[in-house]
Amino acid sequence: MDFSGLELKIRMTLVAGPDLSVFVPVRLYYKDTDPFAVQFSFDVTPDHVVRWTFARELLDQGLTAPAGIGDVKIAPIGPHRNRGFSIELESADGYACLEGPAASVKAWLTQTFEAVPAGRESESVDIDSLLDKLLNH
Repeated sequence: MDFSGLELKIRMTLVAGPDLSVFVPVRLYYKDTDPFAVQFSFDVTPDHVVRWTFARELLDQGLTAPAGIGDVKIAPIGPHRNRGFSIELESADGYACLEGPAASVKAWLTQTFEAVPAGRESESVDIDSLLDKLLNH
């Protein structure tokens, strides 16, 4: 693989209640060391960053139809022409719902699939090195 990662920085709306929302900077990152996953982070405050890692396939599916169960749920929102998406994150530490533009995420996601096509992720993983790290630490 001839890249170390692909990053997208966007602004999303953190929905804190029916009448309360705030813009937050969001970072999506895809790296060659974990080709099945997408890293998603957003700044709650300058000193508090929330980080999640979930399946790239989940993000891809959630941009066109509701996807996910459990901790991460992603769904399209709005009319098709101005389509956005929502992502709900839930853990024992809390809950967050963010809404943002789907077009820029879809374009970025397309780049990740160009770098590592769907179904070929395992070709990018060095299983021997991974096992060596797990067994020797």
